Amino acid sequence: MTNLPKFSTALLHPRYWLTWLGIGVLWLVVQLPYPVIYRLGCGLGKLALRFMKRRAKIVHRNLELCFPEMSEQERR
Repeated sequence: MTNLPKFSTALLHPRYWLTWLGIGVLWLVVQLPYPVIYRLGCGLGKLALRFMKRRAKIVHRNLELCFPEMSEQERR
């Protein structure tokens, strides 16, 4: 028989509240229907692309080097 670890009340300390909030938000997102999660992911991806332009350029260059036979449209 396996021994499951017991919940420690020390995990309720205020320094872990942000972690618990994150876990709660992720749990709520998982409960959403797939199309909503998909749109949420697309939106977050576009937001990340807007703030990480340098990384986006690196990704596009890597795809260009890895798939030279593909057109620009196919790589996007």
